[in-house]
Amino acid sequence: MQIDGRAVDISKNYLDPVTYVPAHANGNAGHEDCEKGNIISVSSNAIKVLYSKSRTVQSTNPEDLVWG
Repeated sequence: MQIDGRAVDISKNYLDPVTYVPAHANGNAGHEDCEKGNIISVSSNAIKVLYSKSRTVQSTNPEDLVWG
């Protein structure tokens, strides 16, 4: 599992900040629909992120995430 070409390891990346970038934002992490969060778990096909604004945990495709 990778974000921006960098491997994700829950033992090293627990609570690391990420930003969800929806497809319609065309890679623009500053788009108003992007949401910041923190990694809380990693499975074989998704990363669970605790999102700051909504205070919800969502399984998120790593292709829709960037670091920071």
